[in-house]
Amino acid sequence: MTNILWRPTRRACIILCLILASSTVVAANEAVETLAGYFDLLATGNLESASGMWTQAAIERSSRFGIEYSDIPLKIDCASPIVRNLELMRNHLQPPAKQIRELPGGDFFRLQYSAIAEGKLVEHSYYAYFDGSYYWLTYPQDYFCRDWKVKESEYFRIHAHPDVQKYLNPAALDEADQFVERLADSLDLLQSDLKTIREKKIEYYYCGSDETVREITGVRTKGTFDLPSNDIISSLFPHYHEVAHLMVNVKLGRLPLATHPLLREGLAVYYGGRRGNSSSALMGLGAFLHRKKIVEIDSLLTVSSFDSNASSDIAYPVAGLFTAYLLDKIGHKKYLEHYRALSGSLDEVRALPDSAVRSELLAAVDMSSWAALLSDFNTFMQQQTTERGPLLPGRIENAEPLMEADGFAISSNKEWLVFEFTANNSQPPGGNLLFGYDARLSEASSVMFEEQYVGKLPFEGHRFGVRFDANEAGLYDYAGNHVLAKYILGITPSDEYFDPDQNKITIRLKKSLVGDKLPSENDCKLVPL
Repeated sequence: MTNILWRPTRRACIILCLILASSTVVAANEAVETLAGYFDLLATGNLESASGMWTQAAIERSSRFGIEYSDIPLKIDCASPIVRNLELMRNHLQPPAKQIRELPGGDFFRLQYSAIAEGKLVEHSYYAYFDGSYYWLTYPQDYFCRDWKVKESEYFRIHAHPDVQKYLNPAALDEADQFVERLADSLDLLQSDLKTIREKKIEYYYCGSDETVREITGVRTKGTFDLPSNDIISSLFPHYHEVAHLMVNVKLGRLPLATHPLLREGLAVYYGGRRGNSSSALMGLGAFLHRKKIVEIDSLLTVSSFDSNASSDIAYPVAGLFTAYLLDKIGHKKYLEHYRALSGSLDEVRALPDSAVRSELLAAVDMSSWAALLSDFNTFMQQQTTERGPLLPGRIENAEPLMEADGFAISSNKEWLVFEFTANNSQPPGGNLLFGYDARLSEASSVMFEEQYVGKLPFEGHRFGVRFDANEAGLYDYAGNHVLAKYILGITPSDEYFDPDQNKITIRLKKSLVGDKLPSENDCKLVPL
């Protein structure tokens, strides 16, 4: 049989293009009609039916952990400026979309709402999904991440971008799960809530870059806790800071949408650190920033002043340190009571004067004078950079030798590991002491290790590294990709750190930071920076 190839004429091509264009127009119109119907339901107050305009997956995720926002009519769409200010916006909902874009794949449209309300431009992107019969509203991650591979742990369902799938090693998954359990314990989370998280999972979208996060969320950032969906969208894994936001809201259950950032971000920093740095690694930086008056508590008392400092990322260490102080004074239960007291609508929280915030904080610690509070905080802050610090310069008494090798010696007591690094030449000591080998990491990859060595050294499965030079030292977790502790000579000067006469660096770090992965003779490897 002879194969006959159909070669369309120019006329046939034109007709085919017209048919396809017509089909796209019809689909676009149906997507816009879905959004218009949704807006009509919002405007008339039919919120239950409006919620039903979303995909079943979106509805389930939004309600998954029982979180409710008391001042928002519809949680499933609480990121939208329309829903956040529905009384104003109900008269500005036509046309529903100024720009309409069919997304590659054919089943999704992005609908750009735009209007002028009270002289201000209001914009928001909606996504519509065609299930074969109807269009439904959905979240952008359901489009951008639809083909990503999924891996589950005890508490997470991780959708991983192809570029980062190799970094989801078993140790990182275990550490993420353990963080959830530790935080649940700290917050006295109900066992029923923890069971729900275990059974239903935290949806985690592990992005290939900050740019991918921006494409999904509209904001270029390392990550975010998406309030409408309860999803975590981040270019880091595990991103403890964002998980902490979610867990705090699970604990509170029903709360206003907005909370003063000094407490909201401070609590997330205290529990989850910030941008790959653990809370313990940030305390010294926070103390330095406050002591040098680069960022003071007084400059974080209004939302606008906090935001101006947050833009350069220097507000968070101080907020975390201040939260550590408050928790030390009053415990997490009372802290959450004042967390609620400094919560409300976005407009209410933005309008809080510094005097109202001071009054609330004074009531929290039962003090009558702001000067007395600051003095007490300064005492606490000094302790955090001395005896309470997780990584400090110098030796300790009663330390027993643990091991010794060329270039370093390790001793310990019940609480501390002491490292002494020496150099055999005229240059100050510098290197990275790898330890805590984990067989599960032998074939794994580490984002942090790759960033530090850029292919110069292979990652062989050591969980931890103590990196040091004449200026600073830090403890790095190569499985969880976090800086666990940091000492910087320029921030906290000490003669105990570097002895130029002996060409020796001496530091001590809390054993609890490495768990049972203590260094041993068969486990340590000193490598160059």
